[in-house]
Amino acid sequence: MPYHGQYTTEKVTYPSHGETIAGVLFRPKNVSNPSGVVITGPYSFMKEQAPFQYGTRLADEGYAALIFDPRKVGESTGQPRRLENPVMKNEDVLGGLDYLVSRGDIDHSRLFLLGICQGGPQSLDVASYDDRVMGVASVTGYYRDHETDVYMICTGCVSVEPDVDISSPKMPTLEQGETLYQARLERARQARKLYDTTGEVIYRPLVDPKAADPTTGSLAGLPGPVVWSWYGPWTLKGFENRYAVMSDLDHFEYSTVSGVARLTKPALIIDGDNCMNAAAAKRHFDSIPTQTKKLIWNNDISHFQHYDQPDCIDCNIGDIATWFGQIKYNPKRCMSRNVRESI
Repeated sequence: MPYHGQYTTEKVTYPSHGETIAGVLFRPKNVSNPSGVVITGPYSFMKEQAPFQYGTRLADEGYAALIFDPRKVGESTGQPRRLENPVMKNEDVLGGLDYLVSRGDIDHSRLFLLGICQGGPQSLDVASYDDRVMGVASVTGYYRDHETDVYMICTGCVSVEPDVDISSPKMPTLEQGETLYQARLERARQARKLYDTTGEVIYRPLVDPKAADPTTGSLAGLPGPVVWSWYGPWTLKGFENRYAVMSDLDHFEYSTVSGVARLTKPALIIDGDNCMNAAAAKRHFDSIPTQTKKLIWNNDISHFQHYDQPDCIDCNIGDIATWFGQIKYNPKRCMSRNVRESI
């Protein structure tokens, strides 16, 4: 990156399914009609977290980068608060693309998607059905299939020690993980029933530093010291440490498998053995039918380092900007809003 800070920062809003999405647009200086990128973050993200780090760096590389709070989160509107719904987030991404096109000062023929953690495979999914998207990149993805969901529940039962890679500690059995998965779904069903009948929302902590018991589980959405190592400090910086328990129905019903298997756009995946579920990343990459795809595998970087460690992000941005820059204009991919209106 030859220079830094060569962008303007603009707080923006745009509509999405009756709500107002709060975002920030980083627009490069001295670029009259830049390409646009919509950035989606990890599970439960706010725009100030990982998307902010990637947005500013992409702007330095000449891209107009849009970050946003999903509906019901942060500065965006919507009730109930802290409802984790990946389909809604995908719809908010589509609204972000609409917004970039509407501005008139961004090249709507060169629009891209970038996602970190859960936002990565969700971006691959959206790219599979929105014809305006020219290319997509996924960094350290939480790849949404059943195996990964059970894996994530099992990692919440692991109490790790300093200097131990998150891929090393012994995990609960798959049978234990499946039992905890089903228990979470049942809690979510009961919470949804209560909400539908009374309007009351049951909340539980999103993150908890204590590892879950492998037989009884945890009431927190993301328990355990591994996740707390990154999310914990954010609880002191405006991050609302709760989630609507009924969210688990929406969260676990969603999968990126079918969408990624239809992806024909150029796709870049950055991952490694020390990311959350390396096997799922490889499964998803192998399923992408396009020949224009690339897998960057780095075993020296762990999952959360990809979120906000400066040298790691700088390297990722170099790869992402190079990848986007090599994608050639295709006029058939810039006119239609999307092929499928919903997931």
